[in-house]
Amino acid sequence: MIDELRENYKSFPDDKLIRIATTDVSGLRPEAIQALQEEIKSRGLSDGLIDGIEVQTKEISADELLAYCELLRRRSCPVCNSTSAKLNATMTATTVSYIIMTSYEEKLAIACPDCLDKANKDAMIKTALFGWWGFPSGIYRTIKALMLNKKMKNLTHLAEPNDYFKGFVLGQVGTIEANKTNNERLQSLVKNLN
Repeated sequence: MIDELRENYKSFPDDKLIRIATTDVSGLRPEAIQALQEEIKSRGLSDGLIDGIEVQTKEISADELLAYCELLRRRSCPVCNSTSAKLNATMTATTVSYIIMTSYEEKLAIACPDCLDKANKDAMIKTALFGWWGFPSGIYRTIKALMLNKKMKNLTHLAEPNDYFKGFVLGQVGTIEANKTNNERLQSLVKNLN
């Protein structure tokens, strides 16, 4: 069984191994993790990947989670490139209706508080203008989107990372650990979300 795993990992390109090591370890059995670590070492890939694997296999304390959050919160805003305020997260909701069809979309955004406020405001304006016109769900989904955007606006200026930011970080903890000394990679992590 472990020999099959080793052969599979040998056939994977580096980028697929890196993705597995930084984001997909939680679903692997211990022997699969061992084979993955062996292949990473045999290819001479970054030792940070081994750290990324290990952090995904243990329980993260609240203090550790806050430390990982701070690694990302100090990055420049992926929207305006400002470093004057720490990053946080928001969920924007947009409803657009076309008489018999209504589209409702929620999207996570990470940016500085001012850019998050703008994202919420833009979503509210778009929803207020184009959300009502669908029957029967346009009105309901428009109200839902407007209420979510209003609620989110209150969470963007918190001194601490909000729950949406913590959830994002928790999902990316392997990537953050593997790249914690790579400022460029950490910046791209928040930039590629937007």
